[in-house]
Amino acid sequence: MPNLSTQGILKTWWPLALSWFMITVEQPLLAAVVARSVDPKEQLAAWGLAFSFVLVLSAPSISMLAASTALSRDRESYRRGRRYMIWLCVGLTSVHVLLAFTPVFDFVMLGLISAPAELAEPVRSGVRIMLPFIPSLALRRFQYGVLIRCDQTRAVSLGTVLRLMLEVALAVGLFWMSPWSGLIIASITISVGVVFEAVYATLRVRPVVRKNLLSVSPGAPPLTLHRFSRFYLPLVLTTFMQILLQPLVSASLSRMPDSLGSLALWPVLFGVLLMTNSAAFAFVESVIVLLDRPGSIEVLRRFTWKLGLALAAVPLVMAVTPFGDFWFLRVAALPPELVGQAKAALWLIIPLPALTTLSSLFQGTLINSQRTRSITEADSLSLTTVTTLLVIGGLWAGRPCLSGGGALLCGVSGVYVAVAAYNCGSIVRNMWLWRRSQKVYLSIRLRHARA
Repeated sequence: MPNLSTQGILKTWWPLALSWFMITVEQPLLAAVVARSVDPKEQLAAWGLAFSFVLVLSAPSISMLAASTALSRDRESYRRGRRYMIWLCVGLTSVHVLLAFTPVFDFVMLGLISAPAELAEPVRSGVRIMLPFIPSLALRRFQYGVLIRCDQTRAVSLGTVLRLMLEVALAVGLFWMSPWSGLIIASITISVGVVFEAVYATLRVRPVVRKNLLSVSPGAPPLTLHRFSRFYLPLVLTTFMQILLQPLVSASLSRMPDSLGSLALWPVLFGVLLMTNSAAFAFVESVIVLLDRPGSIEVLRRFTWKLGLALAAVPLVMAVTPFGDFWFLRVAALPPELVGQAKAALWLIIPLPALTTLSSLFQGTLINSQRTRSITEADSLSLTTVTTLLVIGGLWAGRPCLSGGGALLCGVSGVYVAVAAYNCGSIVRNMWLWRRSQKVYLSIRLRHARA
């Protein structure tokens, strides 16, 4: 096997980066549709909460991509992994039904999160419509993991591009031709899109499994449920903790000054962050596969720094040029009174893409060596950091401002507190991942030397 080069990284990474970008573009596009409906503030806030609910439930489904990429090394492992994935989907869908169609929803929405009462029914409708989201997401990501393992990353990007085209056509058509609210249109659109891509991935992976996934090698351990769970559960906990930040932020914003404005602004800002970070997210699966190549460590490290700095320049450009005004006013269709807050928050977002790129390098390294528990540890520390800062920020921001000053952070918009907390949590996560990955790098170097 030849040594890894920058061109080799690009060949594997750019189709995945395109796929991730298409997925992250989806949220700002849907938010733009919602923002153009009647009562945009309420609709944007409700859409952000509804999608956060479903995203938390889908945390185990999201982890299927990394698990399939790392473990689907032969046909038997693929078949057993697919069986475990189906069992998982049945359980998660049952929980989704429980949340969407029972009083559990009111307990979570009005009790735990303390969201404004006028958002309850719109959010409930969105959560019900997105019932197909979780099983379709799990199936799509499991099949895409096999395609990545077999160097078919262009097929992954094609599927996501086709999905986005379908969603744009459907969202625009429903916006102009139906009487439904923006939240209902967005919920239908994303549900149809993810079901379509799950079907595409299933059809596309069949010939790849027959041709590329050979029978298990003699002496190789089978993919048992115990081995799968030991590898997979830490990834699930990691993804769950990362996604849990969304309803956690929503709950915090609900308790801070200008709660409705902050709840409306947060999904738009988070959409910008997701688009910017999409190339960094795609780097995880690239690292998992490419670390098996000789001479990969140093090449991947150099690529990481270049990619991180390039991505950090995106929110900087939006903050200092008219492109930011164009995006928030014309594309995202934010109410004009929120644009100033959005551009100010971009300055706090600048470090996050570089920090995410570093996390992707460390995380892919640990997954390649099947040491997923270290990732869970890092995210536990990150979640604790963010939660602590959100609680402190909520207490200080909610204090009355005295005439002579005196109350630190009094009246500060919750959006600024949330982004600052994200930065601190990401720094803590990177520090722990760096520490845990050092021994892994040594073992990989020894493995490459023996090869």
